[in-house]
Amino acid sequence: MHRGLAPSRPTYRLSQGGPLPVRIPEPANDNLAPGREPQSEEEIHAALTHFAQHHLNAARDAHARARAALETGDQAGFDFWANVCRALDRRLAGTLCAGWGSAV
Repeated sequence: MHRGLAPSRPTYRLSQGGPLPVRIPEPANDNLAPGREPQSEEEIHAALTHFAQHHLNAARDAHARARAALETGDQAGFDFWANVCRALDRRLAGTLCAGWGSAV
């Protein structure tokens, strides 16, 4: 069975709740980059709606819309479509910030 990128054993943080430290399990899928805000419910909903409309091409379409918004100078539109692209495909969204220096 393929495990993908899941850790082979759970990670823990220690809590000093009493005389002995208590091990509290950490989520295995907590892969946010340091300093990056988590995506809001509205962004996730927009990404899922976009995926429902465009299926497997949704990330590429969001990427193209983000590039088009940036070329026209629409920063709010770029941020929106870059976040939709990030929710669907982080690697593809990474090309947006690598090409233009924006934090996606």
